[in-house]
Amino acid sequence: MPKYSVNLSAAPEGHEVPPLLQKVGEWVGTQAHGTLGWFDGLLAEAVPEEWDPAKADRLRASAFSFLHLPDGSLLLLVKPGGKAPAAVALLGSEGETRTVANSLEEFLALWSQGETDISELDDEEAGSGREALAAWLKKHKVKAPKAKEFDFSAWLDGDAKASATQQPASAPTFTPTEVMAKLGPKTRQVASVLGRRGDSPEVIAYVTEVLGKKLPASTSENNDSVNVSAPKHGVELVLSHDILHDAFPPIPKTARSFIPYVSTAWVRPAIGENVLGVPWKAKSEEEVSKVLGPPTGRRAGFTDEDEPTVAYWVHALDSAGYLELEVEFDDSVSVTLTVRGSGDLARYPDVTTGLFVGYAVTRGLLDTSRFPAHPALLTRIARREAQGSELVKQAMPRGLWANHLRDEPALQTLLWRWFHNMNDLWITKDLIKVFGKRAGKYGHDAPKLDDDTWDAVDKAAPLLDKRFAAFIQK
Repeated sequence: MPKYSVNLSAAPEGHEVPPLLQKVGEWVGTQAHGTLGWFDGLLAEAVPEEWDPAKADRLRASAFSFLHLPDGSLLLLVKPGGKAPAAVALLGSEGETRTVANSLEEFLALWSQGETDISELDDEEAGSGREALAAWLKKHKVKAPKAKEFDFSAWLDGDAKASATQQPASAPTFTPTEVMAKLGPKTRQVASVLGRRGDSPEVIAYVTEVLGKKLPASTSENNDSVNVSAPKHGVELVLSHDILHDAFPPIPKTARSFIPYVSTAWVRPAIGENVLGVPWKAKSEEEVSKVLGPPTGRRAGFTDEDEPTVAYWVHALDSAGYLELEVEFDDSVSVTLTVRGSGDLARYPDVTTGLFVGYAVTRGLLDTSRFPAHPALLTRIARREAQGSELVKQAMPRGLWANHLRDEPALQTLLWRWFHNMNDLWITKDLIKVFGKRAGKYGHDAPKLDDDTWDAVDKAAPLLDKRFAAFIQK
């Protein structure tokens, strides 16, 4: 069986390969390919300038790559500055960035435990190799030094601070409902960190002390969420700065990095307690209903399906309705705790978004209660004295959300499919029929539309009226 390829004899100019990396590299070179994860080997190379030309000089001066992952992602050894040890960071192939470990020693320990949060290294099939790596680390008395948490995403921004107009935000305060008291102690502990900032003492203590996991220091524009998985505890958390809810605005840390919130938590049987009395081994919807009563509702198993086959029960965890616990039955029981955010219909609004918003106001599709600060503008749009794009500009800084429209399941399903090109429904396709086709900004097909004037709305209205006929308020 082939071995891993290793070439750590020389580092790129301005760098040195640490003795520990050379030493473990020699050992890795003796191991059968695949036993330590899915990568070809260890190779000291300069960070490619193409990854981010604007930051290439900073990266190449302070870091070099030593491991290539199959998807093109790189693991780097980064000098944070000062007396801090070199940290290990991920440069993702899709532009995502994060700290993997605060030192090489910590990285090797995490690797040996299958805890790097890099699937190619944590794969279960590499278990035998990880055990051998753990034995090697023990034999050579490798221990992680105490090191300050290194935030690679924030470090990449250097001196680029958050804009003065981006004010720091605190998470809302939560008044628990009686449902919280009915949860078991472990599930209640999970619920207690839901919706909190990732840098709050409660979240730090829960993730690092209870779950024994590393806490992501930030998220970024290219990586808006990070998962913390603790399968032995039956818990997986999602931390994200991109919760589509007005009470949870993005919290800038640097120009392009953010402090995330705990946005979602999945609780699984390994947590060791039932949730609201529902047995994890329930075999039917009826068995769950005996405990929780009739379902809150039913939905399709997938967004492109229509038949509502999946039963779910929703319970508010706080009096303001920010936080929810959902029990779902679809062949088996699943439990999700989440901040009640919306879905995005148009994350990056363009002229077609403005046209639709103007149309939606005149047809009663928009939920005007979502815009309490803009009654005068809504009136002007309804009178065709202002364009829909003005509301988008003033009231939708993070784009058009699903809950900006009326909360009717059938309408919401139609909108989701229409904006996301599903089930042969697509806003772009419809508007090309009306206005004709041209190449868009990135070469894709786009309608010939430069301005969301009322003449343009009127031209599109016959087709849109057919599309939304069941929901138009005369």
